[in-house]
Amino acid sequence: MKPYCEIVAQTLLPTLRALIAKELMEKYKFTQQDVASKLGLTQSAISQYLRNLRGSKIKILEKDKEINKEIEDFASRIASGELNSFNALGPFCDICKSIRKSKILCEIHKKAFPELENCKICF
Repeated sequence: MKPYCEIVAQTLLPTLRALIAKELMEKYKFTQQDVASKLGLTQSAISQYLRNLRGSKIKILEKDKEINKEIEDFASRIASGELNSFNALGPFCDICKSIRKSKILCEIHKKAFPELENCKICF
């Protein structure tokens, strides 16, 4: 069985990075290299996010208005220079906490492991 934290590492974190990268490039016209620098990643990782080779497993995040608003706010703070790869950890974790509260990942985890039907580990 995969613990919750493994689901987060394999699906949530890459998806969040991909959505943030796309927001920075589309709305703020950042280059792949600019995004990579701001997020502390490589340009090739950003390229893979943009081509949906990484970070495309949780399509439901794109449809959640509250989560999208948090991603937009985060990207705005990155674009303005308020946040960088060193001080963005707290706000990034706040987005993850919101996703956890929304139970989106619980549904993904339960699909992977139906025996978790009454799981309350995350709460």
